[in-house]
Amino acid sequence: MKRELEDLLEGIPSQEGNGAGLLAATVSASAAKAAKPMTALDKTTASAKRWLDDEALVRSEKTARLKAAREDRDKGDYR
Repeated sequence: MKRELEDLLEGIPSQEGNGAGLLAATVSASAAKAAKPMTALDKTTASAKRWLDDEALVRSEKTARLKAAREDRDKGDYR
């Protein structure tokens, strides 16, 4: 019995998405092999660093806003 591709795909519904093209790799093969699984400590550390970076950004924006307001106040320009 010789099967054709169409015979094998007969019961499979058609797919939508990337047009049956291959997806591009998001990570190189060497990087994927080199990456180790993250431990709970690594996840916690990464989360804490993101949180501290976000807080530092908010703090620097607030400092810049307050500095500009202070300079305007000292010049006599009130908003």
